[in-house]
Amino acid sequence: MKPTKDNTFCWYPFTLLALKTWHYEYGITNAAPCCNSIRPDMPDPLNNHIELVSNPDTITAEEIFHGETMNEIREYALSNRRHPSCSTCWKMEDNGKDGESYSYRLDSMPPGLLKVKDEDELNDMIENPKLSSIDFAFGENCNLRCRMCAPGLSNKLRLDYKYFVENDIDTSGILGFDWKQRKKVIMEENNSSDMTLEELKIKDQELSPGGEYEVYNWKDGNQWQNILDNIHDLRHIKATGGETLMSKPFIQFLDTAIETGASKNIMLEFHTNATKFSSENIEKLKKFDGLVLNCSIDGYGKNYEYIRYPMKWSVLENSLRNILESIKDVNYKRTPYGFIKNFSFNVVLSALNAHYLEDLVEFQYNLHKEYSRKSNEFSVFFLDLLWPEDKYINVKFLPKHIKLDLIEKFKNIKDKYNDNNDYYHTNMISGISFLEKNLDLEPTEKDRLNMLKEIKAFDMSRNQCYNDFIHPDVIEFLETPIE
Repeated sequence: MKPTKDNTFCWYPFTLLALKTWHYEYGITNAAPCCNSIRPDMPDPLNNHIELVSNPDTITAEEIFHGETMNEIREYALSNRRHPSCSTCWKMEDNGKDGESYSYRLDSMPPGLLKVKDEDELNDMIENPKLSSIDFAFGENCNLRCRMCAPGLSNKLRLDYKYFVENDIDTSGILGFDWKQRKKVIMEENNSSDMTLEELKIKDQELSPGGEYEVYNWKDGNQWQNILDNIHDLRHIKATGGETLMSKPFIQFLDTAIETGASKNIMLEFHTNATKFSSENIEKLKKFDGLVLNCSIDGYGKNYEYIRYPMKWSVLENSLRNILESIKDVNYKRTPYGFIKNFSFNVVLSALNAHYLEDLVEFQYNLHKEYSRKSNEFSVFFLDLLWPEDKYINVKFLPKHIKLDLIEKFKNIKDKYNDNNDYYHTNMISGISFLEKNLDLEPTEKDRLNMLKEIKAFDMSRNQCYNDFIHPDVIEFLETPIE
C-alpha cells in the first residue's frame, strides 16, 4: 500500500488543490483536495460552495488551500483517521481483494519528489503545506460527443440534447440529458404549469442557439489572474477540459509559463482526447520540465468511433503518432512518478467497450514499444469506472455470465502485459474488483430497457446502430427480454 502514517496519509492535501467547478459569472464555485473526492454523494467536499458563490471571483486558490476543511483533512491524514471528504478512496480500498487494494491516494506524490534531497525536506513539506500543484478544469469546450459524458463537460453534446428535446426522445434518468426533468425544474423556478418548446429554449441554457460553441464553466477573472501572477510558485499542474488543447485558458497558462520562464520548473500533466496534437501545440509542450499525457481513449477501431463520435480512428492514430514521434528525443527531467508517462491511456469502463479492451491494450503496447526509450518512460493503461455509477450503460447491469467472462478477460490482460520488464503496465484491478463486487447483481428487465433506451437515444441523434459497433454478447442481452 503506501503512502502510510498508518495508513490514511495522502500527499494531495499537502500540495494540491482541485479547482474543478468554475462559473462564467461567479468564478470558482467549488474546490476539493483532489478531483476524485467530488462525487454525487460528496458534491462539496470542502463545504465552501456557498462561501465561494457569496463572494464571486474574490477568494483566491491560496486562501482555499489554507481553509478550515483543508487543514482538518491534513490533520486526519497525519493521525490515522479517515476524513469523510476522502470517502472515494476509502471505498476503493475497502473493495480491494487479496492484497490488491488500490485508490488514488496510494499514487499520490508531492510535486518534484525526486528532486527532494533528504527526509528533512519531506517533513518540511508536511509541516508547512504549500500550494504547489493545481488540478484545473478548463471549461467544456470540446470537439467530441462521447457517450459517457455530459453537456457540462462537452459543449458539443448540446447537439444531442437539442435533438432529444426537439424530437421528444425519452431520455429520462440519463445524466445530463433528462430534458423533461430539467423542464420540470425550470417550470417550478418560473411558477409555470406548462411551457412550450420555444419558451423552454429561452429558459434552458443548453438549448440556446449556438450553445454548442459556448463555454459556461469558466471565468477569466480575478481568481484566474491571481494564479497567473503567482505561476512561479507552481511545480506541477493537472488539467482537464472539455478538450484541454482547445481551451483558451490552458493555452494562456502554457504561454504565460513559457514567457515568464516558469515552465522550466513545472511538470505538466493533462487529460486530452489526443486528437489535437498539432505542431504548434507540441512545441509548447516541449518547453516544460516534465510531461504526463493522460489520453482519454475508450475503444479500438470502430468501437472507438461509436463511443467518441464523431472522431475517426485514423485521425486519432495519426495525432498520437505525431506527438510520440515529436517528443521521443526530448530530454525531460524525471517526473514525480519516476518516469515520463508519454501516453497513459485513461479508459472509462462501460458495457459498450468492455469486450474490446484487449485490442486497445495491444495497440497502446505496440506504440509504447515503437516510441519509448524504456529507461526514461513508463506507459500505463488505466481503467477508470463510469461516473455516476448508476448510469444505464454500466457493466454492473450486464448478466452474471458476461461479468464472469469479463473478469477472466481482464485478469488475462493483467497477467499478459504486466509480466515483463519494458516499463508498460495495465491497471485492471479497479475493473476486476468492481465486477466481482457486483457479480451477483442480476439485471432486471427495467435495467435492460434503460440500457437499451440510452444506447438507442444516441443512435438516433448520430444515425448509428449499436448492432454495428458493440459485442454480440451485449447485443443479445439488449434484445432478449428478462422474464
